Amino acid sequence: MKHVVPVTAAILLLPLFQLGATDISVTGKTSAFNFNAAGVPDPAQQRWGYDFYVEDQLTEALIGKIAYDCDPENGSTLSARASYRTSYLEISAGPTFGILNSSSSGGVANLFQPGLGIGFKLLAPGQVVAKADTDFALPAPASSTGQIFLQRSELSIGFYLPNVLCSVGIKQKTNTESGGLVKGITDVGLYTESFKKGSPFRISVDFIYRVMDYYVASGSASNTKTAHLVLGGGLTWEPKNDLSLFIEGDGAIYSYSLGGSLTGLDKFLFDVRAGVLYRLDTSKN
Repeated sequence: MKHVVPVTAAILLLPLFQLGATDISVTGKTSAFNFNAAGVPDPAQQRWGYDFYVEDQLTEALIGKIAYDCDPENGSTLSARASYRTSYLEISAGPTFGILNSSSSGGVANLFQPGLGIGFKLLAPGQVVAKADTDFALPAPASSTGQIFLQRSELSIGFYLPNVLCSVGIKQKTNTESGGLVKGITDVGLYTESFKKGSPFRISVDFIYRVMDYYVASGSASNTKTAHLVLGGGLTWEPKNDLSLFIEGDGAIYSYSLGGSLTGLDKFLFDVRAGVLYRLDTSKN
């Protein structure tokens, strides 16, 4: 669920930052993996979104990042991270805010819903990378009726093969309404990206098992759980060292219910993302 470069590259590639360089990225995206009023994923509920971030190499070991993410499946967040990075370790932390999100019952859209983001990576350069990362909202006050609280988590391990970067991992994002409704998407996947030395192109292929939960209350007949076998792919083009463009997407090739019988699961569900990353050399300024 994923991304300014394909997921595997974001997880595995060691930073190529130059001191005094600033990365600026803009991505547009759309998703048909959204629930209808019956709790069934429905392409008629297709939504659009975008994300934007600025990342700056502040010192040799310190990186700062500010990002805004309007996720078509989950909601909008604004976050800031400071990362301390060495050759074998990276630790990051910073505030995150839900922005103007409101519940399906029409509650007040909070300007800011405070939260926190933390993460770490363990690196064995050219061999293995292990990563854990999360953003979560702080506990809701008692008078929070009508508000929603977002959480995103990821755990993965990546490894290198000749001309291929691979990672296996689990990703989850949840949207919890203070009245009890929880909507969640959990991906367990294998993500691969192939490349050739000297070529400006990289190709990614992803195999994902996705579980979508629509939880109303314990024992409720409205609870649904569906599973989706998802195939994804993408293309990244880097015409210059300071510029890269990408397009990637995925689609469900088979969907089925993990609970009672559901109708509408024969419809095609998909995600599409496209964006650009530009590196600005500020060392001469």
